[in-house]
Amino acid sequence: MEIKKIEKLSNEEWLQLGSFGYKSTQKYELTRKETQDSFSMNLTLINLDDIYEKEELNSTDDLERYEEIIQLGFSYGIYIDGKSIIALAISEPQTWNNTLMIWHLQVNEKYIRKGYGRLLINKVNEIAQEQGFRAITLETQNTNVPAIHFYKRCGYQIEGIDVSLYSNNHSQNEEIALYMRKKIQ
Repeated sequence: MEIKKIEKLSNEEWLQLGSFGYKSTQKYELTRKETQDSFSMNLTLINLDDIYEKEELNSTDDLERYEEIIQLGFSYGIYIDGKSIIALAISEPQTWNNTLMIWHLQVNEKYIRKGYGRLLINKVNEIAQEQGFRAITLETQNTNVPAIHFYKRCGYQIEGIDVSLYSNNHSQNEEIALYMRKKIQ
């Protein structure tokens, strides 16, 4: 097993990573309260009646954008046998606020819960500190409770909510975006 900077990612390597998605039996439900004098948002962890399952397919546009980001030199993969990629973290510097944005973190389903995601997060944290970034930011969904808990265990905190990133519908079943950040010491 070796962690190394990704220089280029072929279609074959994307296929080696397998499907990208998650399942959750819980979600963070958002409640909002607004008056003339105050505004508050609260996230409460609730159990779901049915398993929430999301499988995402990276579009051609996504892959092209990731290729551009990879060229910036802040994306890493975990390789076994010297060439088979089993996990990756695609990150992009945000110069306007001196942060590093993790756009995509994926571990092949055969290797989930074996510490590879944490190894990648630790690598991104290390690089961010070495390069003088003030923080690392990522976005996930209120329905992706396993990811939220994973990132919290890695030292990230929820610092932002976007209720209409994915949709203008505000029903209870809609996904909302949660921005998580880890400040660099």
